[in-house]
Amino acid sequence: MPHFEPLHLPTLTLVIGVVLFMAAAIMTLVGVTQRTYRGYWFWTAAQWANMVSALCLLLVTEHPWLVPVSVILSLQWPLTMLAGMRQFYIRSNFRTPPLTDLVLLLGGFSLYILIWRQNPQDAGARVATFSFVNIAFYLYTAWQVHSIRDWRQSPYLKAILFFLIVAAGFQIPRLLAALGSWGVPVADTNHIQQPFVLIGLVAAVMFSVYMCLLLTYERTEQDLRESHRQLRIMADFDMLTQVPNRRHFNEMAAQTLRLSPPGSSALMVFNIDHFKQVNDESGHAGGDEALKLVASSARKILRSRDLVGRLGGDEFVALLPHTTINDALHVADRMVRQVDQGRSSLQQRPLSLSFGVVQIQPGETLPDATHRADQALQEAKRQGRGRAVAAQQEGEEGVFTTVRTLGINEA
Repeated sequence: MPHFEPLHLPTLTLVIGVVLFMAAAIMTLVGVTQRTYRGYWFWTAAQWANMVSALCLLLVTEHPWLVPVSVILSLQWPLTMLAGMRQFYIRSNFRTPPLTDLVLLLGGFSLYILIWRQNPQDAGARVATFSFVNIAFYLYTAWQVHSIRDWRQSPYLKAILFFLIVAAGFQIPRLLAALGSWGVPVADTNHIQQPFVLIGLVAAVMFSVYMCLLLTYERTEQDLRESHRQLRIMADFDMLTQVPNRRHFNEMAAQTLRLSPPGSSALMVFNIDHFKQVNDESGHAGGDEALKLVASSARKILRSRDLVGRLGGDEFVALLPHTTINDALHVADRMVRQVDQGRSSLQQRPLSLSFGVVQIQPGETLPDATHRADQALQEAKRQGRGRAVAAQQEGEEGVFTTVRTLGINEA
């Protein structure tokens, strides 16, 4: 059987300190050069405290008072990481308040000091107490991480949860060995300190550093996706009225027409009568409110398959699939009544709308249909406003076949 020399604990502690220093330095470098989020510096502080704890262990022979300092700096790690999690996932409902973490840390440290003071030479008692408290802290932190609402969706949170449980399990052999040496004088504490367990814990700490960095990058990626979504909305929608702008409406309308039977869709172009007067009398804020009222009224009365958009200024457009001209005129009448109801509830001045309505012909392009509807709208203006005019295509010229006065008061 080959014989392996036991690991030299001071040398192992020095190596561990160097590794922990590298971990803390990497997190600090990322923190000062990259975008980070709330809680990140708690995670970084936890790594630095671990490194200082290892440094204290190297000096305990000359300075025994560094033992409790090293202990509390080591015990803090899972709870400081949890403090960072509380900040990073601030909208999650953790199972206990942050004060509980501090109370647990002080309680665990006080228990260790109590055992240490009772018998400073009992290494088994000290190691057993330290291992027991550390296991409890790891499992408590895992319990809290499990309460984060995103943990099922985030592979990194799942990995951290798994790591916390494994890290607690790694210390069980050390706890059992220390319990067996409780009250027994020990000349060589290698079998209590369990060097391989310490190495495993350091590897776990390095893994957690990697996971924390990945959590940060995951959040950055989520923010970028959200920014892209917001930019897409800004590019596709009119921010004032919250309806599609001209370009986006044309894209959706063209797709809808491709999926609809030819000649089965109606198109309405409409605007607010005397809109300049509304702006002059009520200011631009009043004009904006009028535009928002018209847009919201259109969204309320239109079907889910209908489309409405803002062409610009006070002019709107609506595409009504599977709708005849007569049905579209009824929609216009309902829309102006909805506007009048909204105007009354908001105690605004009366508004009048004019409509141009067409049936989109088979083979007719959307721009051509919009042009015909706009011509019908201009005819409604010429005939006194506050009405809807329908146009049909006969030969090269449009024919205005239906004029309907709408049930609202003219401005």
